Amino acid sequence: MENLIKAQQLVNEAEVIIVIAGNKFAKLEGLDLLGQDSFDQDFPLIAKKYDVHSIGSALDLKELAWSEKWFIWSQLINKYSLMYKPSATMKQLKELLNKKKYFIATASFGNFFEKAGFNQNRIFNIFGNWTNMQCSSGINHGLKNATKVATQIAATTVLTDIEKLIPKCAVCGQPMEIHLPITSHFYPDSDANARFRWFLTGNEATKTVFLELGVDETSPQLFEPIIHLVDEYKQWSYVAADYTQAMLPLTLQNRSAAVNTDSASLVQALIDGNK
Repeated sequence: MENLIKAQQLVNEAEVIIVIAGNKFAKLEGLDLLGQDSFDQDFPLIAKKYDVHSIGSALDLKELAWSEKWFIWSQLINKYSLMYKPSATMKQLKELLNKKKYFIATASFGNFFEKAGFNQNRIFNIFGNWTNMQCSSGINHGLKNATKVATQIAATTVLTDIEKLIPKCAVCGQPMEIHLPITSHFYPDSDANARFRWFLTGNEATKTVFLELGVDETSPQLFEPIIHLVDEYKQWSYVAADYTQAMLPLTLQNRSAAVNTDSASLVQALIDGNK
């Protein structure tokens, strides 16, 4: 691994660590919807009715009934989030952050960091969190927890019974939908966004490391804007699992360490270097 000693030194000396977790990190935790090959087995009625054979194709269907949408969502939430157990890497990351001030900005929507016991006020799910739901009306009526209804629907296989369980907005009565950017009226978690911005502002002069884990082309919001931000504040540095040193700006070379490995290997190495 490139620059490992430098990465360990930057993390050890940091007062603050900001974790930037992308979709490749979510895959480590078991969430890989695009790679799922069991759709026909898990959703046989929907596969046959619409001739679709993957999660992505099914969720793109505009003609899905609300009962069918909630059946798919609830099965996925139950399988990937409600039954989730933190991986060894997630436990090591928690150990690494245990003695630091930290914040987590993640492109994953699987509720992993919350279930792993990280401070929920220190997590910003930039693409939403599917254990929450929002009104489908196009008007922001706030977020509600979806775990109870997802559990009920996941245990139900008859679509007519699911119809009775579909949650409705308490303000306007429209159906609720999971909190993901699957429509044009996705509402980011403004409270978490504000906490993240205040955290950044409060640590402008603090020795801070941005720890990149699993960021790839599917989450560009977590690379270029962050790189520009780190470049602006001279007390901040950047440690990356998934990039080579040459991919980082020349102005950051002295205060960055791109290790060019997977997230699990980097977190393990940082734990070893912290002992």
